[in-house]
Amino acid sequence: MGRLAVKNVTERAGLLYFRRKIAGKDVYIRLPAVDSPDFAAEYARLSKPETVIVGPARGTLGWLVADYRASPEWKAKGLKTRENQGRYLQLIATVHGHRTVAGVRPVSLFKMRDEYADTPGKANVWLSAFGSLMRHAIKLGLRDDNPCDKIPILAIGEHEPWPADLLAVCLAEATPMTRLAIVTGLCSGQRVSDCVRMQYGWITAGIMEFTQVKKRKGGMTKDVAVPMHPFWLEELAKLPRRSVTLLYERSGAPFKTTAAIQERLRKLMSEPAVQEVIADLIAREMILEDASFSFHGLRKNACCYLVECGINDSEIGEILGMSPEMVRHYSKRARALMVARGAADRMTGGKITPITFKLDQTGVR
Repeated sequence: MGRLAVKNVTERAGLLYFRRKIAGKDVYIRLPAVDSPDFAAEYARLSKPETVIVGPARGTLGWLVADYRASPEWKAKGLKTRENQGRYLQLIATVHGHRTVAGVRPVSLFKMRDEYADTPGKANVWLSAFGSLMRHAIKLGLRDDNPCDKIPILAIGEHEPWPADLLAVCLAEATPMTRLAIVTGLCSGQRVSDCVRMQYGWITAGIMEFTQVKKRKGGMTKDVAVPMHPFWLEELAKLPRRSVTLLYERSGAPFKTTAAIQERLRKLMSEPAVQEVIADLIAREMILEDASFSFHGLRKNACCYLVECGINDSEIGEILGMSPEMVRHYSKRARALMVARGAADRMTGGKITPITFKLDQTGVR
């Protein structure tokens, strides 16, 4: 393709852009292909001095999303793929559209991804969409690398409850605030997003009352009332009350997102003492070799504990904010163990009657 000589039009990587001054800075606006029937009208519109261009600044993620969705690569995707990935691209543009493409680093991507850590499937699709954006940025010459290549996807599957040995070593090795976060998740059975919201003002007569927010279900809410275990109250009393929330940053400010808590748990799980216990659990075949433990697993710990206390499924569901069916799903292993223990008590409680044999004169029965 020859060099296009049209006023204020420049070609980059085979794509056409209209260059104009906005607030004293050069801004490049994507144009249709020169052989497109829309080219002349769009060029004429942009050439008018009074035209006011409203949109994200070039070089931002918001601008990159718009440019990517106008690219041949995007249009070549199937309709279903465009629909699914398009939702995440819009989410990226809405939440992070102001960020510069060049400024995206792995450390910030970890934090952005972990905003959806409670729903690993969503987090992984989000990361895939972001990776596509970064590949488009490389094509445009805005980056030389794809930072998403350094970010692992989250494990999808069951949220495993923390084994007793792992829980004990984590509580011993954790910093005071991380320990309180673990205890809060363990004793309340709530998601990390709700735990970071909990406030002292929500406690009435030893009961934590609040509205549970389920982000993955379109912001659905459910009112719950959680009896506060003495262990939880003891842990709360150990730390100064520096915020309206139970959990807070080192500065004393409430946690703005769940990312900081997730990062603290990742660091804790990598501690030598914790890794030693995990290795021992694997050696004893108590957990799988690739097992991982998240904050959400504490929700299953709480569910199993309440089942072993003899509380019925409906009551547990009201406390934890889940359906009775989910309670039964989360506690299936605890129930199996309870049945086994009950059977063992009955089996060992009886007596095995000795079996006697009568022998004839030949010594044969």
